[in-house]
Amino acid sequence: MLLSLLAVTLGTGVATALGTLALQVGDDLARTLRAAGPNFVLRPEGASWRPDAVGEARVPRAGLALPESAVASLRSTFWRNNVLEAAPELDLSLRVQGRVVDVTGTWFARDVATRQGPWRTGMARLHPRWRVTGAWPGEDYSEVALGSELARSLRVSPGESLTFEPAGASVRLKVSGTVMAGGLDARRAWIPLELAQRLSRRPGEVDRVALSAMVRPAPRRDAPDPARDPEAFEKWMCTAYPANVARDLAAALPGAEVVPLTELVAGEAGVVNRLHLLMLLLALAAITASTLGLASTTTATVVERSREFGLMRAMGATGTQLASLLLSETLLVSLAGGALGWLAGTGAAALIRGDAFAAPATAQPLLLPAALVVAGGVALAGTWGPLRLALRLDPIEVLRG
Repeated sequence: MLLSLLAVTLGTGVATALGTLALQVGDDLARTLRAAGPNFVLRPEGASWRPDAVGEARVPRAGLALPESAVASLRSTFWRNNVLEAAPELDLSLRVQGRVVDVTGTWFARDVATRQGPWRTGMARLHPRWRVTGAWPGEDYSEVALGSELARSLRVSPGESLTFEPAGASVRLKVSGTVMAGGLDARRAWIPLELAQRLSRRPGEVDRVALSAMVRPAPRRDAPDPARDPEAFEKWMCTAYPANVARDLAAALPGAEVVPLTELVAGEAGVVNRLHLLMLLLALAAITASTLGLASTTTATVVERSREFGLMRAMGATGTQLASLLLSETLLVSLAGGALGWLAGTGAAALIRGDAFAAPATAQPLLLPAALVVAGGVALAGTWGPLRLALRLDPIEVLRG
């Protein structure tokens, strides 16, 4: 009995631990990947800038711009709690040391007033994985940060100064730091947004807003038909799929659209789906091992109790009565093992998750009935073979032996 209890407890415990992690891994992974940078871009409707482009990214200047207040508008929507970080960006080209470089004006760390209170955000929080040698520029309009490749080609280091020449003027800025960003951003420079607006003569305007939002991987199927299944459609629309989040954020600012960085969002979905598949396979393996363990211990029990079963058959016990006895014993042990497995699996999930993510692991009460059902299935599957062996016992031969 103890071996059977241990087999079921281990199997359901592993399955419960994996199920608990699977229910949280999507949000955990999404929050972790959000530290890698933005996954949405808020841009003027009709702008030609493509967030998935690998070449030059330009926004037409002819009236296509967003107000600087668009950042605060992101926190006034249905998905306001899903929006983690944001940074406005304004592009311009400046000449330095006889060459033209791409410069982006942005906020590095700014407190934005919203209905829920101050929201501190900016480029430094949007890209926490970027390594900065030195520091991001301050807000005194006298500093600039250079991408690592740009700083290398200009042969400057933090603390030195450069003269930037916009049309009809020049401004001397101190290099506050170099940024290991990778890609096109390694050849870019960053200055405070207000300075970029002054140099480009575009006060209060931005080209786009890069933002990071928590989303769920979008399923491959289409949205349910609202006429045929309004409840499923409402549930679909209230789920943080990329298209739903983008649509609602864009509705908060007329004349703007929100474009998901499709490759990044799809990559997240692929990783989450593969993790779920891996956990499912591991859970099935654990349940299979538990079933085999229960079957072996039950078979040993049948062999040891063969004289008892033979005597019962000789006294008139039917096969149904014998099966009920064996199944009820195994089922009670399995249900007890399922409850213990749920407790052990919940604790194991908390230990596995540890402090790797911001929020601690929480118990999933809905998995308790699932663990009991799995334990019942293990009991039936593990008893099937030994039960057939018990029913095939010849009472005369067993009692003679």
